[in-house]
Amino acid sequence: MKKVLFVIGSLQLGGAEVVLVDMMNNLCNKFDITLLLLEKRGPLLKQLNKKIDVKYLCLGEEYCNNFFSRIINKVKLSSIYRFFGDKKFFSNYIHNKILDGTRYDVEVAFLSGILADIVRFSPNDNSKKIAWIHCEVTKDDISTYNKYKKIITGFDSIVGVSEASIRIFEDTFPSTKGKINLIHNYIDVNKIINKANDGKVDFNSKMINFVSVGRICYDKAYDRIVKIAKKYEDKIVFNIIGDGPDKDKLIEDIEVNNINNIKLFGLKKNPYPYIKNADYFLLSSRSEAYPTVVIEAMILGKTIVATDVPGVKEILSNYDNKVIVSNSDNSIEDGINNVISGNNNIRKNNDIFVKENERNLKKIIKLFED
Repeated sequence: MKKVLFVIGSLQLGGAEVVLVDMMNNLCNKFDITLLLLEKRGPLLKQLNKKIDVKYLCLGEEYCNNFFSRIINKVKLSSIYRFFGDKKFFSNYIHNKILDGTRYDVEVAFLSGILADIVRFSPNDNSKKIAWIHCEVTKDDISTYNKYKKIITGFDSIVGVSEASIRIFEDTFPSTKGKINLIHNYIDVNKIINKANDGKVDFNSKMINFVSVGRICYDKAYDRIVKIAKKYEDKIVFNIIGDGPDKDKLIEDIEVNNINNIKLFGLKKNPYPYIKNADYFLLSSRSEAYPTVVIEAMILGKTIVATDVPGVKEILSNYDNKVIVSNSDNSIEDGINNVISGNNNIRKNNDIFVKENERNLKKIIKLFED
């Protein structure tokens, strides 16, 4: 059985993290899997199959017993990011001390930055090194560009999660043209359906309910919802599930503009009942690579309004109940008006996703075994 190492920051609730957990859980009977976390943190840890060996550099706060251990771990984590990000000896230290010198057959950086450094500077010259791309990468976003620039060298394979994100990556880094493997995100269909029936939802039943799920940050563009919400204050409630660095700014904008029909539910371990019980799903994003949450909304039979970001047309190509609008502030209003005034006949065909998952797992297995 081949030994496979996956590297990611933590298992906080996020799109890439959910995909990785579901993928590992379905591969752990085929491969001997180790997961390396920079920080042992996040509710998704409890969803891991017990066959997966978890290693970590630092403990998350929920695993620290007292104030001093929390301070020590914060200093340790800060030092890792500040001083060791581009250092070869750091990767050697991790492989020899944290990973006990285990020689892996495959090493995967599931996100970029320091995670890519850990894999590309691995002291094991014989391992197959793979990097995953989960976002749009252009020269306009210097931070993201610099993180993903690291995967151009030192990796045997690169995986992109959508055709559109691969095209953008190849335009940004021409040397990768024709060298990136397309593997769509793995989606656990049965898990989503089962969890959607588990839990109550506090929606305003007298209003039309839109739901958006995702990290509260610039790329998800919830500020676009703020700009139009007041026009629908007697008709629509915009329900947002998630947390993130721009949460305080979003709350401030809602209060300053005296908006009463945006409801923030915060981070939810199980967002699926909210998607299921909403009337419509709204993706307002400025940037994506392959928005898995759109597939989750499709599985639960929602009519979807989505901006034309990478991956959206790919995902929704054979789905009837959708409106794709241009990636701009004004277009979301047009999409909302379109769906609330039309007739939406929902047709669920989850067999499509089951077969897609089977194809994706076969691609991953082949990539690891070749």
